[in-house]
Amino acid sequence: MAKKSVDITHASGITAEVVLNLGGLYTAKDLRSVQTKLTSVSGELRKIGHGSTRSGVLGRLGDHLTEDQRQLLLDAANLIDSVGNNVVHAKEKRQRSEKEAQRRREAREKRAKQLVTAEFPLPAVPNDHEDLLEIVKTALIYNRARVYQAFYSPTEFCLKQRPELGTPGVRFGTKRERDYSDLFHKITYLRSDLLDAIQDEISYDDGSEVEERLAAMKKRVADQVSQAALTNQEKEVIELWRKALDSLTPPASSSKSQEGQA
Repeated sequence: MAKKSVDITHASGITAEVVLNLGGLYTAKDLRSVQTKLTSVSGELRKIGHGSTRSGVLGRLGDHLTEDQRQLLLDAANLIDSVGNNVVHAKEKRQRSEKEAQRRREAREKRAKQLVTAEFPLPAVPNDHEDLLEIVKTALIYNRARVYQAFYSPTEFCLKQRPELGTPGVRFGTKRERDYSDLFHKITYLRSDLLDAIQDEISYDDGSEVEERLAAMKKRVADQVSQAALTNQEKEVIELWRKALDSLTPPASSSKSQEGQA
């Protein structure tokens, strides 16, 4: 029986799936770069293989090759084109999967933002010291539950959250006003950063729904609170903040006497 001839210019072993499973080719952009390189190599081989039928130095090199040798180069170009076609198919698949992943990510982020707004109504503009202290307290607990800035241990985080005054630079107002502004802005930034961290936590795509990740996070926090509403270190931080804020706020009796004199 005659042996069936095989088309050596067809890269049958390189499918789109094979390309997608290659290490290092993680994005459609990576695959587009491979496609460009293959197209360039194929074009150069064709220039030489076609000989004087093409202009330029590379084309004229083919004048010094035999017909079989030029055909070999053209076959190689066809083989590379075959590989390139499968890279194109792989790129298109990767593009579709990336778009789907982006749509899913955006949907999860939108849902997470809605849940955070509804479930964590920390005041955007704190009205009094208790509002400010509630933000600090929440941040301390969520760090202990390993939700917020988990790269700091609870002990390290407590030390980091002690109130500090005296931001350098040219500033306006009395020292009392400047120091109070420092404390106020540090806490309002803490609020924003904390809510962003919660949103990132529950929107992370591990295959479960955003609501399920929210429930799991709440349980971790509740478990910590059941062990201690506040640790001794956390109580100390809250007390330091309370004293700092109170020390920078004029006494209510003083304000009233000034109004009476006016």
